[in-house]
Amino acid sequence: MTLTIMYQNKEHLLKKVEHDEDIPQDASFIWYDFEGANEEERLIFEKHFELNELTIEEVINKKSRPKYKKFPTYEYLVFQKIEKSTFEAETINILMKDNVLITYHDEDNEPLDELDAVAQELEENAPDTLTPHTATLMLLDKIVDFYTEIVEEIETKVLEFEKGHANDRMKNYIMNDIFELRSEMIKTKGIIVPMSELIDEIETDDTLIQTKHDHYYIHHIRDHVIKQQNMIKNAHELTDEIRSNYESFNNYRMNRVMQILTLVSTVFLPLTLIAGIYGMNFEYMPELKWHYGYFTVLFIMFSIMIGCMIYFKKKKWY
Repeated sequence: MTLTIMYQNKEHLLKKVEHDEDIPQDASFIWYDFEGANEEERLIFEKHFELNELTIEEVINKKSRPKYKKFPTYEYLVFQKIEKSTFEAETINILMKDNVLITYHDEDNEPLDELDAVAQELEENAPDTLTPHTATLMLLDKIVDFYTEIVEEIETKVLEFEKGHANDRMKNYIMNDIFELRSEMIKTKGIIVPMSELIDEIETDDTLIQTKHDHYYIHHIRDHVIKQQNMIKNAHELTDEIRSNYESFNNYRMNRVMQILTLVSTVFLPLTLIAGIYGMNFEYMPELKWHYGYFTVLFIMFSIMIGCMIYFKKKKWY
């Protein structure tokens, strides 16, 4: 487990300390960031939030959906970040009480650069009155910005795929690539949509959104999420069109093959009939002993074949 502790002092500067007991009594804001869980983490949860065992288990649950809960003495938020390598959801748990903020994320996942970015921004330019709500909205803003990066990357992949495979419709791997792109979009959408619902809930809550600065953040975040959903929708529709065009082209190609095979079968049907009749070798077949019989049958068969081809050509069947 990795524990990072920060607090805001009287000079409105954000400072880092190694241990909980190093935090001064007059700290106006305290932030605990946990990566992984052990007994020390549980003790801090119990000390600051008086959580019962069930709530603690919910906090360290890796698969929680985005949600916002208000309890008598604290608030509980769950965010989800997208892991860039797998497009899976990474859960971030947040607890807020008075001037204390606790963030928890699993140590098995990718590093949370957004947390570092918020911490650095607060260290460089912390507001005079820093609250857990403000820090939480800043973190949410960074996470949603990362969504934009992921969605733009997917959109670029789809556009490049369409451009790069315009002349490769006969290659079988195209459908596999399309399904891979759609899988990435479905996973991303499965994270963004619940987060959008959470943001709607936060936006109408007066407890979490208190200042004009908070309102600015949440509206900014909401606009980004709407844009991301539209981008995902457009990319999804584009892959539908690519897949539909690919399937239409393959169906057309298959129909052409079947048409040619049918024409060939039609041409050879009378030829096969003639060959079958004269292949029976009955004793009383006068034309078999005719001197020009073989060449006459060949001429008739050739004439039938040419006649069929001329007829098919006039009908524009090939």
